[in-house]
Amino acid sequence: MITSAVLTHLVVRICHKKFPVPFPASCEHCWSQWGWLISEDTFQAFLISMVSEKLRWQKEEMDSAQAELNALKRTEEDLKQRHQKLEEMVICLDQEAAEDDKNIELLRKKDELSSALEKMDNQSESNDIDEVIIPTAPLYKQILNLYIEENATEDSTFYLGGALRQRVIDLDVFLKHVFCLRALMQKARKNVGLSDLYCLL
Repeated sequence: MITSAVLTHLVVRICHKKFPVPFPASCEHCWSQWGWLISEDTFQAFLISMVSEKLRWQKEEMDSAQAELNALKRTEEDLKQRHQKLEEMVICLDQEAAEDDKNIELLRKKDELSSALEKMDNQSESNDIDEVIIPTAPLYKQILNLYIEENATEDSTFYLGGALRQRVIDLDVFLKHVFCLRALMQKARKNVGLSDLYCLL
């Protein structure tokens, strides 16, 4: 059985925390004032009621704090999801911007190419095609002329061979012309650092 001194001490501590009115600090004095007014069973019931009320109040505070914590967690999770969506949107926008830049550059190059082709078409109407291909140096121009002349000679070799067989042209003149042409071609290619054309044939 709980003694009256212990009960009085517990009631004083509980009441002192719950109510603003100060209770006597001495348990014996408190019991001496109250003990003759209530029985021990009534006092125990009162004590249980006070403790139950105190626990219920603390549980309500804990439930309220837990509800607030859960709400904060849900808010945090929602913010994380929105942040992730924003990052994905930023990445998509960056990719679209890079693609747009590529398309703009491609369109610019197409416009430049179209302008160049149009300019060439306008010039080709009044210019000779042979004047379009102009070597950058005299030696390259000589190689080009020799190459053209050699190809013309090779194309007519068959007919020149027939002319030789019919004694229309002299063999020495024909061979001298062909080999001089090839010697000049080889010398010119060597001077500009090109490979030996006739070694590759």
